[in-house]
Amino acid sequence: MSVKKRARFIEKISTGIEGFDEITGGGLPRGRTTLIMGGPGCGKTVLALQALVNGATRHGAPGMFVAFEENADLVEENAESFGWDMAGLQKKLIYFLNAQLTPDVVKVGEFDLTALLAGLEAKAKEMGAKLVVFDALDVLLSLLDDPAAERRELYRIQAWLKRTGLTGILTTKIEEDKSPAGQRYGFMPFMADCVVRLGQRVIDRVAVREMRLVKYRGSPHVLNEVPFVIGAAGVEVGASNGVHPEPQPFKMRVSTGIERLDEMMEGGIYRGTNVLITGSAGTGKSTLSGLFLEAACRRGERALFVSFDENTRDIVRDLASVGVRLAPHLKTGLLRIESVRTEAASSEDHLIRMKHLIREHKPACIAVDPFSALVKVGGELAARNVAERLIYLCRNERITALLTSMIEGTDVTMETTPLHISTLADSWLQISYSLHAGERNRALTIIKSRGSKHSNQMRELIFSNSGITLTDPYTAGGEVLMGTLRIEKENAVRTMAERKRHEIDHKRREIELILAERDLRLVGAQRDLLDCSEELDSLALAQITSTSERTQRQDAVVRKRDDKLVREQANGAKPAGGKPCKRSKAGNEQP
Repeated sequence: MSVKKRARFIEKISTGIEGFDEITGGGLPRGRTTLIMGGPGCGKTVLALQALVNGATRHGAPGMFVAFEENADLVEENAESFGWDMAGLQKKLIYFLNAQLTPDVVKVGEFDLTALLAGLEAKAKEMGAKLVVFDALDVLLSLLDDPAAERRELYRIQAWLKRTGLTGILTTKIEEDKSPAGQRYGFMPFMADCVVRLGQRVIDRVAVREMRLVKYRGSPHVLNEVPFVIGAAGVEVGASNGVHPEPQPFKMRVSTGIERLDEMMEGGIYRGTNVLITGSAGTGKSTLSGLFLEAACRRGERALFVSFDENTRDIVRDLASVGVRLAPHLKTGLLRIESVRTEAASSEDHLIRMKHLIREHKPACIAVDPFSALVKVGGELAARNVAERLIYLCRNERITALLTSMIEGTDVTMETTPLHISTLADSWLQISYSLHAGERNRALTIIKSRGSKHSNQMRELIFSNSGITLTDPYTAGGEVLMGTLRIEKENAVRTMAERKRHEIDHKRREIELILAERDLRLVGAQRDLLDCSEELDSLALAQITSTSERTQRQDAVVRKRDDKLVREQANGAKPAGGKPCKRSKAGNEQP
């Protein structure tokens, strides 16, 4: 259930406890009674004291702490371990009253809380107190040993709080194996306005703390159990309703560290989104995580690597063997690697630690490997809840997150994860083994990538000393080939192509020889043709010359004869035969 608005008719006071104000819709009911109950070690005193400290430090609201069981000085010392300045707060804002009863106290006659409440009221007026905590009130009530008297004193406290306007917080022990009605002080929840039940249980040898709002009069609230932890700064409640991602117009992309994978994802990953990488052991999930963070550091961005069950030195050494160099970025401080033992804490504790690391390092990119390890410390439901909140936290902080999840088996069609967070992931990459002909090869597939057109092809993922790459898809006979089969097929194709090339070269040389011979014959024929042509030209010229010479000789003979006739006529001589000769128009003599 999600609480988005505070009830208008209930005035509340914020506790400042992360997650708690969200499940209560704003905090504790002002001027009313809140009961915190739980077994030993659940954190009742810490929760109540933290609400008191935060009210004083964040809202300037003074408060009083009445300790009935534990010595007040010890309570102060324990509070100091959370970084709270109790010495400074006690001067003006917090008053501790040590109402612890010693073991030798003997009850004589009847008693009530009138005197105690009167003293507290005077102190409250003096310091202007707004809150009061009665810690381990059940210890005091046990002295009455009378259910009717116990109820009377509880009503007295409730009436006193209402008259003074103080917000009261009561803590009491319960037996966790009994229902609220079966408890000795089972009537207390009916009298309080707000009831918070704390509990802890052990799951697979890991202690898990849980909180539930049993009731909250006049106000909507979360009814389900929510996990919480007691960390270095106090109580932190794992509420999921306050961390939903804000709408973000993510447009800028960042590299995965593999150029060909970026091409398959239309340019890389949208900044501020998250990527889930699934695969069985040894497929290369950690390697891709390291490559992703190395690419971020090369861009000058801060990066955080959270690794479960593997130490930093091994990570740096193993990734260096495939060309992923993280050591230089660790030295510059851009990269931070946190190695965590999974069984060391619950999944909620791991989440709190990761949130603190994010606040301290302020990374632009984060990788958690393998996130599925959290299933071992709280179960699938708790791990999914943690994953959801971490994803939403990173999205709101514009941190690009990469989470890896282990998948058992080698079935590439098994598209599921132990965490069942694939629906939350913006992009999902799956690395599987391709087993064929006695060989195991890695294959990478993009199952989804929101907002991007992405390749649907299965690519072989190759690790080598020179780095990591994806091969181009290679199919033969309708089957994707990888590894040795691909190499053999490529060699066969290459051999066949080489043989074909040789055949073509041989044929080309034969044709070139034929053409050369033809050209030689053609040249000879052309030469013969030229000789014949030249001979014909010579004959024609000789004929022309001979005709010209004959004509010239005839003309010379005619001229000589004409000259002789002219001379004879001039001398009066007659031609032979007694008659002169007549000349034709052509110049020939006629009788």
